[in-house]
Formats: sequence, structure tokens, C-alpha cells
Amino acid sequence: METPQSMVERSRLYYVAVYEEEDRITGIAGLDMNEVRLLCVLPESQRSGIGRALFEHIRAMVPGSLFKEMFVYSSIQAAGFYRTCGFVEKGPFVFDVGGEALPTVFMACPIADS
Repeated sequence: METPQSMVERSRLYYVAVYEEEDRITGIAGLDMNEVRLLCVLPESQRSGIGRALFEHIRAMVPGSLFKEMFVYSSIQAAGFYRTCGFVEKGPFVFDVGGEALPTVFMACPIADS
């Protein structure tokens, strides 16, 4: 059961990174221990290396002494991006979001030991 203390401890493990260009945020990434929780780049800035830079940055934040891989529940549209980053599909996963089905692809990627 989640307690206020466990939530405080857990929040210390959550990491957010932003990518800025000309005083404008063009990308954001979020990491929860070894789970990619968020990785978004503005449509007009996609395919410019921002997503890869954000991914490499958060990958470096995962302690290799604790985790041997990262994982993500990718949208169907983003699965190709994650494949280029070294993720391998482990299978489909459907989330129930307020009675609506949200299909995702569960993917994992090995991380290098530090």
C-alpha cells in the first residue's frame, strides 16, 4: 500500500529532462527508476535528434548497478523510434483508461553497467 512516506521516497527516483531551443521547450522526457514514462518532442521538431538526445540523457540516469534494462509502454506510433534506440518488443499491452482501451507495446532495452 502506498503511504505518504513511500510516495516521497518514490518521487526522489522520478526524473524529468527538458530540451530547450531559443527559450522554447521543444522536448521533454520522464524517467521513473528504469521506466521511460514520458518522451515527447514537438511535431515540428521531430526527426532532428532531440528525441534521441533526451533518451540518451535519461538512459544515463538509470543506475546500472540496480537495473539491467529499461522499459517503456510505447504508443503504437512511437514503437519505431524506441526500436532505433535499442528497445525490443516484448508484446502488446492494453491499458484501461476510464473505460477506453489504450493499446501500447511493451518494450525493453538493456542498459550498460556504469
